Amino acid sequence: MSKTKTEPTLKQRFYSVKDAAVYLGISEQHIYNSTAKKSKKTFPIPFRRIGGKLLFDFRDLEKF
Repeated sequence: MSKTKTEPTLKQRFYSVKDAAVYLGISEQHIYNSTAKKSKKTFPIPFRRIGGKLLFDFRDLEKF
């Protein structure tokens, strides 16, 4: 089984929006819409905002 270019190559602790979207099988736009500060629906997976970037802990992604 070969990895595609969009799959995360390393088991890193924090995933970017792009890597989290690939891991979860959803679009990046869905993540951005759900994590927006004005969003009515909250994203079910905890995330961190660091320097304007959204980061997801791999352990939280695994639990979901």
